[in-house]
Amino acid sequence: MKINVKPIVEFIVYDPIRKIVAIIFSFGLWFFVAIDNNYQYEKDIQIIYTNLPDSLILVDSVPSLRVVFSGRGGALLTTWAAPPKARCDLNKPKLGENTIPVKKLLIPVAFDDITLYYNTASIKVTVDRKKTKVVKINVPFKGSPKKGHSVSDIIVLDTVEITGPANILKNITAIPTETLSVRNTSSPFLTKLKIEKTASNIQVSKEEVRLEVRIEKTVEKLFTNIPLKLIFTPNQRVTSEKISLDTLIVQGPEKRINRLKKRDIIVKITLTKLSPGDYALPAAILLPEYIKPIYSNPKKFRIKIY
Repeated sequence: MKINVKPIVEFIVYDPIRKIVAIIFSFGLWFFVAIDNNYQYEKDIQIIYTNLPDSLILVDSVPSLRVVFSGRGGALLTTWAAPPKARCDLNKPKLGENTIPVKKLLIPVAFDDITLYYNTASIKVTVDRKKTKVVKINVPFKGSPKKGHSVSDIIVLDTVEITGPANILKNITAIPTETLSVRNTSSPFLTKLKIEKTASNIQVSKEEVRLEVRIEKTVEKLFTNIPLKLIFTPNQRVTSEKISLDTLIVQGPEKRINRLKKRDIIVKITLTKLSPGDYALPAAILLPEYIKPIYSNPKKFRIKIY
């Protein structure tokens, strides 16, 4: 007996409501059959590190673990909708790198018939001593005060501490703020600036600092016959036509310029990386903060390296 299904198909397809009902029914039928079949899927799950002693800190760690979930469809649906988090117990770590087998991670799953497979046998975490220290704040600035004025000092009014791994903190002597604008200023003022972000494993005690910016009248000062310092290796023999900078004019805030002495100025040329020969070289002029050179003579020194 031949059954004509065309009227049935047309009955379902050409009526929108019946079409929706048919789709829902088909999905429900598939789902009913699928939940009892075995499947597997792969997913990254988050790793949470717990019980680390307060005196220690994580320097480097693995944020997630690739896991293959295998089991009955109905059970896997739960883990797919709400993935478990792997817990790593760091109660007794050693300083430095620690290798932790993934089998020691606690991964809670709601069903016993789910099997987990991993793409690695272990994970590595690095631990260091936690240290806190007071750190200097550097304040970069841009722009220029009004003509005839100079920045005399930028005073940080707050104490800032940083906390983090001891081996990282030992190399940090200062942290910067955002850039301060001193454009068209002519008198002292107070302001606040945010501290720039640091590494993720370093905590800063404050997000911003208060500053006192001092502005003074600009003055100039003349120095003569400043000794030239030549820096060279024991294997080099060096001669120079001149042994001093004949003239130097510097500019800066009045109080700093008045305190400036010749011994505070360094004029030097580094020769350690140069081969034997004749050279005409400019000198580096090192001055205290907020003071700058505006004229020097000679511009270059004739030096012979043997």
